[in-house]
Amino acid sequence: MKIRHREPYAPLRAREYPGMGDQLDAVFKLAQALRDQGTALPDDVLAWVDQCERVKAKYPKK
Repeated sequence: MKIRHREPYAPLRAREYPGMGDQLDAVFKLAQALRDQGTALPDDVLAWVDQCERVKAKYPKK
């Protein structure tokens, strides 16, 4: 009988996913694109996109 050690999937996945900031930026860009295409989004998502845009305008990349 062989005993096999298998690492739980969660840490394996976590190491390979992009960073949380990169994931959140991708979701922001998706919501922004959907809004710009005229897709109806929930009010709280629209408010979040607007807030993110204000922050990005206040602190632009140099």
